[in-house]
Amino acid sequence: MSLAIGFLIIFLLTVPGIVFRVTYLSSPYSKRNINTTTLEEIYSSLIPAFIFHCISVLIITSDGRTINYQFVFNLLIGNNTAKDINDLNRYLHDFLLYMLANTLANFLFALLLRWLVLRFKLYKVFPALRIYNRWYDILKPKSTKNEKNSVWLDILLETRNDVLIYRGFLTDFWLDKDGGIKELHLEDVRRRVMSKDLKFSVNDESHTVAPHATGSEEPDVLYEPLVTDQIDERYYYIPGERFIIKYEDVKNMNITYYSEQIVD
Repeated sequence: MSLAIGFLIIFLLTVPGIVFRVTYLSSPYSKRNINTTTLEEIYSSLIPAFIFHCISVLIITSDGRTINYQFVFNLLIGNNTAKDINDLNRYLHDFLLYMLANTLANFLFALLLRWLVLRFKLYKVFPALRIYNRWYDILKPKSTKNEKNSVWLDILLETRNDVLIYRGFLTDFWLDKDGGIKELHLEDVRRRVMSKDLKFSVNDESHTVAPHATGSEEPDVLYEPLVTDQIDERYYYIPGERFIIKYEDVKNMNITYYSEQIVD
């Protein structure tokens, strides 16, 4: 029972740090690992929790109040006597008020710090303050009041039977637990099958046709590229509101940024 009380108090003392971290990194594109365990979350929140508890202690003791550190230490290590339990009941109301005020302060300061970091781009100077995942700046260019920025993707996929190119405007992307891209969401999508860009022909006059390794007498096939206007017609429009591509299937992709002026 004594150790259980100690663990409970340790967890409660880390709650303000957890609130700070979650508030500061609150975004679907955050660098924060969305699948962290409870222990990992507590560990990552110890630093902000420790800082704010130190500040709170300085504020509390600045007007002459005292803190019974021996009592707190006994609770944390499970060495609490009957007297300590009685003191805990007596201090419970003040402790809960302290935790509420400390948690609220962490929440408000996280919002303020987040606004300052994004407003003045402090994450470029101090990488430790980075909020978003590394893909965010690449795939989510910042739009302004007078200019809207869009991302156009050319995505190369290779299937068992063919090579495909999908083109479209990026509307969203999802991250996996390791911070990599999980899915790409596109609209206004067009598909191009690479094998249809080529037509088959056999050049018997200028080339000697060798038989296949299997012993078949069927001649090898030579490819002759189509002209440009024929290739452009090989893009097929795909109807639908949203087209989703799994990033694990992507071989490479080309990114083009478009800017659109907004006229009032």
